[in-house]
Amino acid sequence: MTGLDDRRMTGSLRILFVATKPPYPPSDGGKLLMWNTIRDLAARGHDITFIAPDLGDTPAEAIEQISEHCRPRLVSCRPGRLLPSLLKAQFSQTPLSILRHHHRGLQQAIHHELAKEHVDVIHVEQVQSFFNLPNGESRPPVVFRAQNVESNLWRMVAGVRPKFSWIARREARKMAAFEARAVRAAAATIALTRPDGRALAGGIGLKAANIHLIPPSFPAKLSAAERVLAGDPALLLLAGGWLPNKDSIRWFFESIWDDVRRENPDAATHVFGDDQTPPAPSKFHYPSPSESRQFFCEGAILVVPLRVASGIRMKILEAWARGIPVVATPEAASGLDARDGYELLLAGNGAEFAAAIGRLRGDRLLRERLVDLGRKLLSTRHYSDRIAVLLEETYRDAMDRGR
Repeated sequence: MTGLDDRRMTGSLRILFVATKPPYPPSDGGKLLMWNTIRDLAARGHDITFIAPDLGDTPAEAIEQISEHCRPRLVSCRPGRLLPSLLKAQFSQTPLSILRHHHRGLQQAIHHELAKEHVDVIHVEQVQSFFNLPNGESRPPVVFRAQNVESNLWRMVAGVRPKFSWIARREARKMAAFEARAVRAAAATIALTRPDGRALAGGIGLKAANIHLIPPSFPAKLSAAERVLAGDPALLLLAGGWLPNKDSIRWFFESIWDDVRRENPDAATHVFGDDQTPPAPSKFHYPSPSESRQFFCEGAILVVPLRVASGIRMKILEAWARGIPVVATPEAASGLDARDGYELLLAGNGAEFAAAIGRLRGDRLLRERLVDLGRKLLSTRHYSDRIAVLLEETYRDAMDRGR
């Protein structure tokens, strides 16, 4: 592995990092969170082996990029098909997403890595990965990081999608039980936000549940894409396969867009995502970019109309870093410690989105102030060296508990 031995230092850790997908290219928030984490830890000399399913679309250049920072062990397996898994979940106490991401091949690969060499700590990304760990054997201490609280997401889905509410409520109950099992079994748990930490603690308190609050790391300044998109202003929206994103796009065009267009008649929406059919009435639809920078174009506004959200929206952090102002729902901004009118503008309905977008369209100084204060938050709360130290302390605390 290129340069890894040169970066190792006294006190470095051997970390087995287990996830549900490769971290590169960092085309969504979950991948970006993992990618920044792996790079930060590798830069501090830690020895990382990364295990995840190979979904069949990881190019060779992505493997090369990952190999610069860790040893990738990608196992050929895909999530279970949705409809058969959904049917099976109805007759099981195991949540749908746990069933879809459970892979015997992945368990065997983890067992092989643990048998092959000494590992100080296992970093498990997301609750689905936790239940791919081999059972019935001695293993290093496990640190479980929850990018979000999935049981809360299912509860929110029940509130905004009445047709699926009975399924969503049942999945919420089952997932809450599995999240509680993971927290009890892990030597330490990492939550990205205090509300998530409280939910994972289950009412007994963060300290009692050994939950550590560690926000994502993110650089304070990155360049934006140089191309200029059509529209005055150009509005950026993220679609894709994740259910909360799909719901946000549907809600935006059904309940918000008409108000926005009345107040901003020259505005244009630019929807990025993997869905094949562009959401009407958007004229501009693009596949998910291979590099996230392509999404953040100069002069645009990021619109985040999420009604279902947990954790931290990595795209808001990246918008600040790339100089793009943000309009978001309170749900999308929760956990960021961002203030309405300072780092971003909050909106909860069509009239509020229309007014916020109109303010940004006509006030260059407001746009600049939101970005400047957002970058200041990145440089303090999300500073990479600070976050890496917090991760190291959590790993060592887990190792002490294991001993």
